[in-house]
Amino acid sequence: MTNALTLTEAAERLAPVFAEETGTSTALVSSPKGKWLSIDDAASVLSDRVTGKPPAQRKAKKAEITVSQAARQIEAPFADLSELRQARVAATNKQIGHHATLMDFIDRALPLFNGMDDLTVLSNPDFQAVYGYALSLRGPYEAACKEEVEAWNAECAAEVEAFEALRPGWSAEDTERVAAMLEGFGSTRAEMLHLWTTPTPLHLSSPICLKIAQLATGIEGQGAVTQALASVGFSESEIQAAMSGTTPVLLRDHRIQELVARATDAHTPAEDREAA
Repeated sequence: MTNALTLTEAAERLAPVFAEETGTSTALVSSPKGKWLSIDDAASVLSDRVTGKPPAQRKAKKAEITVSQAARQIEAPFADLSELRQARVAATNKQIGHHATLMDFIDRALPLFNGMDDLTVLSNPDFQAVYGYALSLRGPYEAACKEEVEAWNAECAAEVEAFEALRPGWSAEDTERVAAMLEGFGSTRAEMLHLWTTPTPLHLSSPICLKIAQLATGIEGQGAVTQALASVGFSESEIQAAMSGTTPVLLRDHRIQELVARATDAHTPAEDREAA
């Protein structure tokens, strides 16, 4: 699989096509990569060439946005997603680390007080010291839990925003169609809610994931899963990591949401949706 151009790279390669051959047009605006036409001027040049008209002189517009700048603005929300995912993973690992430290200390401290009744334990000076140290470990752990929740909420909000940008007409009825389809495959509302509200990885080798992939791609067989992931924007390295279990794939990922949406569209024909 070859690496596809990003939107910015494609824009940067396309922009020179719209540049005036003489390089003297006043319509050109400055760019760190050279002299480029604004989006409006580029469209006008293209229109003139298609219709056979000579290019008209245009006045410079300092506030115009370049093709590359526009591309970067479109890409920005999706680029931020990778940073939010990394932040959430880091927060989760931090919480796990603090929890492990706290539980390890408790497991080592408890045997010191085996066989003692509660009153004896509470009056024991060693217990006061142990209890105080446990509290000092609990504070960072609870802070890490809060940080993880905030990172998870930020990632969720961005993923849903990205999906809604791709599918602005998605409705509550469409979500219900997804739930009905997954129930038909053997899932439950409780399982769906757990996957949606927690960073629980999907089991890509499960029968349900295979059915979704086959519906979304129209491909039969196990190869449908990798093809489905590629069709919604997973890179080759991401697919390899996902299939090996090295990198978890979450239902909240807007690409997975899109994949499920495609499967649901295929599962419920358009005429049936309109009749409903």
